[in-house]
Amino acid sequence: MKGTKFIAAGLAALLCLPLLAACEEPKNTIYQPATELSYYDGAHYEELEDPTKPYYNDELWRRNGSELSGADPLLLDNTARDGYYYAYVTGLTYSRSKDLVTWESGGSFVELPATLAESEALWAPEVIYDEDTQLYYAFFSLTPPPDTEYEGVAAPAYLPVVAVSAAASGPFKPVDLTNAAEVERALGDGYEAYVRTPSAEYPQNYAAYALLDNAAYQEAFEKGGYSDEERVITVSTSGVDGGYVATIDFSPYIDPDTGEKYLYWSQTPGAIAGVKMTNWLTPDWSTYKMLTACGYYTVEDYQTAQNGGKVEKVLYEEIASYCNEGPFMLKHNGKYYLTFSIGNYTESSYGVMQAVGDSPLGPFRKLTDAENGMLLSNDLGENHAVGGPGHHSFFTVNVNGENKLMIAYHAHTNLYTYADRAVRFDEVKWVTVDGADGKPLDVMHVNGPTVTAQPSFGIGKEYGDVSGALESIELLRGELAEGSAAENMIDGVFSCFTASSQAFEEKYAAAASVVQTSTFEIALKSPQELRGILFYNSNSDETAFESIKNVAFVCEENGREKVYLIPELKYSYDCNHIYNEVTERYYIIFGGGCYAEFASLQNVKAIRFTVEVPKGQKSAAVQEVAIVGKFAGTQA
Repeated sequence: MKGTKFIAAGLAALLCLPLLAACEEPKNTIYQPATELSYYDGAHYEELEDPTKPYYNDELWRRNGSELSGADPLLLDNTARDGYYYAYVTGLTYSRSKDLVTWESGGSFVELPATLAESEALWAPEVIYDEDTQLYYAFFSLTPPPDTEYEGVAAPAYLPVVAVSAAASGPFKPVDLTNAAEVERALGDGYEAYVRTPSAEYPQNYAAYALLDNAAYQEAFEKGGYSDEERVITVSTSGVDGGYVATIDFSPYIDPDTGEKYLYWSQTPGAIAGVKMTNWLTPDWSTYKMLTACGYYTVEDYQTAQNGGKVEKVLYEEIASYCNEGPFMLKHNGKYYLTFSIGNYTESSYGVMQAVGDSPLGPFRKLTDAENGMLLSNDLGENHAVGGPGHHSFFTVNVNGENKLMIAYHAHTNLYTYADRAVRFDEVKWVTVDGADGKPLDVMHVNGPTVTAQPSFGIGKEYGDVSGALESIELLRGELAEGSAAENMIDGVFSCFTASSQAFEEKYAAAASVVQTSTFEIALKSPQELRGILFYNSNSDETAFESIKNVAFVCEENGREKVYLIPELKYSYDCNHIYNEVTERYYIIFGGGCYAEFASLQNVKAIRFTVEVPKGQKSAAVQEVAIVGKFAGTQA
């Protein structure tokens, strides 16, 4: 801490502002003593005494990078059973972590039998724990080696497999569905009825491991009356690979209210399908449904179009590569949310959409722009710091007594070749919007994709994101832009879109915009011990602030009010812009801003700060304010 001093100019302007409307004489200005606060802002790490220290303190902050490599991540919260989060990725490998920050690699988690040992394309594993059997089930697809007795040089490209383990770390062993002992291992009592009879139609040595009975699958498709003229699904003769339906990206789901089991997958390339499971080895084909059709809001719209009718199509799917894949299901307030990826994973435009339905098997409707249909993306190419964010899973963490919904997804680590991918995490918020039918509808919004420093999740830590303690905000002096609101800075939502979902973003994720120098005061619900603060900037250089002035923390000390001051917290251009070698231009990084970390401040009850409009600009915007503090359970 620096010594106490009177910050006359700064605090005079800051603390007397509510009185300016009623007083014109300078003598009425209120002066208050303040202690200037020493802080670190993450922008000058080269000046640190220890050059090996990271440029952000990972006890207080986190950042999405490339540390956890892999694609198509499934994040399993296994903390209640062994204290770890598990990340399973393509290649059938896994890593585990206790805090989502420090990861240890576990290597392969599947023991393939000799028949499948030389398999390739070990894609998109998802693992679920079943309380009934107390076993873990892994679902994935692979390309088996050809059985030369029955076929030539190539086997089906996508063979769906289920494997079972008693531990999240494995080893998971694929189930031979014709082997009574292996079926018993997977199901336990009553297994006998689910041992599959070998089929003369599928005599290959790998056929016993095919989770989906292809003959039953194709029969269910035909009974559903689905058209395949656009090859939106691949069940017709033209889409069947050696007698095996082309299926990838299997996602198991247990309805939290009914306990019923479901399985979803991509009928690659253009549709998501689902079925109710009798158990994890046995689909009930009478329940089979096609749930999405690429390019269309509903399957009904797709079929209408096939019959010559005109329907509205989904813009984002129209301009992306033809694909619906990577499904994942969530239930919230009685509604079912089917989320899935669109586009080609090798392209920067790869992203995640959401659809809503009233049952686990739909029908589902893809959400519109006004409902935030495009959940995660590179913003139609406008986000130059992120490429191909997609193929995701959701999970919940409980920190400081609050359940937070999180999304795990992969993104390209090379923004020019789109070759490598890494796993990243961001927070998801539920936002109530006006639905397409005019009724209130909860939809998901991702605070991301981010690549700059963000408040720590705080899992297993003393400090973390305590922004939920921000109760209210007041404009003390200045002027907001027409239609803007100070409350936008503490609603918990910030935007990483400037082109996508603008009908939603402008109404539900807008920044607070000022048109002249303006001072705000945030009241906290209760006094907090704070260690850091973050101001999220605009996603446009035309409305970005250059600094936040007179950041004052109002504390209670020994029954008296004391103020600690950061006179100016500068926004680092270098830390918040990315250079594009192709266009030879710098672009602002979405979700960035300026932050400060400092020694512990006790009993902070309010925060004041001033936003100025930079010279040459008409306005300046602050998207959100976040604070890092000590969790309630660790308060002294």
